[in-house]
Amino acid sequence: MIADARRISRRIPAVVLGGLVLALVLLPPVVPAATPEGPLRIGLDPATALMGTPFSFTVTGLKPGERVVIKGYTSDHRGLAWNSQAEFLASARGAVDLAQQAPASGSYSGTDIFGLLWSMRPPDTPGKRPPSFATDETNGWTVDFTVTDSAGNTATARLLRVYQMPGQSLVRIPLREDGMTGFLYCPAKGGPFPGVMILGGSGGGLYEWLAQALASNGFAALTLAYFKYADLPAELVEIPLEYFHKAAAWLKSRPEVRADRIGLAGGSKGGELALLLASRYNDFQAVVAWAPAAHSWEGLSKKYFAPGYRPLASWSLDGTPLPFVSFKAAQEDKEKEMKGELNSFVELHHVSLDKNDPALVKQASIPVERIKAPLLLVSGTLDQTWPADEFCYEILERLEQASFPYEVRHVSNQDAGHMSFLPYLITANTAAINGGKDQANAAAGFRSWKEFLDFLRRHLCK
Repeated sequence: MIADARRISRRIPAVVLGGLVLALVLLPPVVPAATPEGPLRIGLDPATALMGTPFSFTVTGLKPGERVVIKGYTSDHRGLAWNSQAEFLASARGAVDLAQQAPASGSYSGTDIFGLLWSMRPPDTPGKRPPSFATDETNGWTVDFTVTDSAGNTATARLLRVYQMPGQSLVRIPLREDGMTGFLYCPAKGGPFPGVMILGGSGGGLYEWLAQALASNGFAALTLAYFKYADLPAELVEIPLEYFHKAAAWLKSRPEVRADRIGLAGGSKGGELALLLASRYNDFQAVVAWAPAAHSWEGLSKKYFAPGYRPLASWSLDGTPLPFVSFKAAQEDKEKEMKGELNSFVELHHVSLDKNDPALVKQASIPVERIKAPLLLVSGTLDQTWPADEFCYEILERLEQASFPYEVRHVSNQDAGHMSFLPYLITANTAAINGGKDQANAAAGFRSWKEFLDFLRRHLCK
C-alpha cells in the first residue's frame, strides 16, 4: 500500500435490541402463519446494508384482522426530527407486509414498501418553506420503527443504509498534485479494480460518500473536485477540459486500478461535463450522465446578478472558451432567484434555446456521436432544474441519426425530479428547484442506482 494511503473502517452503532436484530435479518422471505402466542416482531431484511439496497418490511405476531400502528422516526444531519405513521390491518395469517398491503390510514396511501420513508415530515414551521432532509454524508441513513398492536404491545427495529458496511475496509488515497484535487477510494484487499471518475454538479466540491459507496461495491472510485474547493476556481467558469484528461491519466496510472476499464459518471452540470469529456477523449469504457444537458451552457457565476454582467462559458479547451448557450432571463425571474422564490428553471432553458442564435446553439450542442463507449442516461420527467428528460431524448435522437454502435440506455423516471438518480431514503420536501413527487423520487432513486451499478459491472467488470 502506498505511503499516503490510510485504511478506513466504518463502525455502525449496534441496535439496542441486540440479538433481536440477528433474528430479524434471518427471517425467511415467506411470512409464517402466526398465532396469538407468537411474539410481536418487525422484520426488516436486510436491516443493515449498503446505500440503495432494497429491503422487505413485515410485522408478525398479530391476530387476523388486528389493527396495528407502525411509526417511523429519524433525525437528519442538522438534528431535525422526521416522523411518519400508518395504521394497518393484519392479514388472515396475522401479519402485515408493506410490499403487499396498503395502510388503512396514515401519512401515505397505497401499497408502497418505501411509504413510511418518503412520507416522513419534520415538525410544522408556520410561515416558512418546509425544510428538506439534510442527508448525513458520513454515516448514511438510520431510521427507527416502532409497531404497536391493539393490546399496547410494542416491538422495534432499525433500518440502516450506509456507504460502507461495518467491518469492511476501504483505502482512501488523496490526489493533490499538478493542480488536481480529489480522493480515490477502493477496497483494501484484492485488485486491481475497475475505475470510475465521479463528477459533481453546480454545488462544486467533492462527493466522498459517493466514491465510498462505489468502492464498497468493488470499484476504485475517484471523486474529483473542479471548483469551489480548496485552491480550485471559486466559480464554474471556463474550467479547462484538460484538467479532467490529466486526472483520468492519473487514475489509469494507479496500481489499484485497471487502466483498460475506466468509467465516467457525472450528474447535472457534471452530466453535461461527462458527455463533453467522453466526446473529446477516449479515456473511458463506460459513460454515465445523470440528469445531463444536450448542450454546453453558460457558466455559473455570482456576477450573474450584477449590472453589466457578461456571460462566460462553463468550459474551455486549449485556453479557448467552448461555445455555449447563454441564459436569456427576464429581470423579474432574476429577482425571484436572488430571493430564493424561483421554483423552476425549465422555462428559462426553453426560452434561452429559442432566443439564442440557432447557429450558436448548434455549435454548443455536445457531439455525443463521437463518444466511443456505452452510454447510460438517467433523467426525471418532472425535473425543475432543467428539462433533463427532454435533453436525454435529444441526445438519443442524435445518436440514432449517427447509427451509434455502442449500447445506449435511457432510464426515464416518471414523475421524478432532478436528483432522482440517487437512492435517497427520505425524499419529502425536496427543494422545489429539484422537482418531482416524493413517492416517485424514492422509487426512482433505487431503480436508477441499480441500473447504474448493473451498467458499470456489465461494461467494466469483464
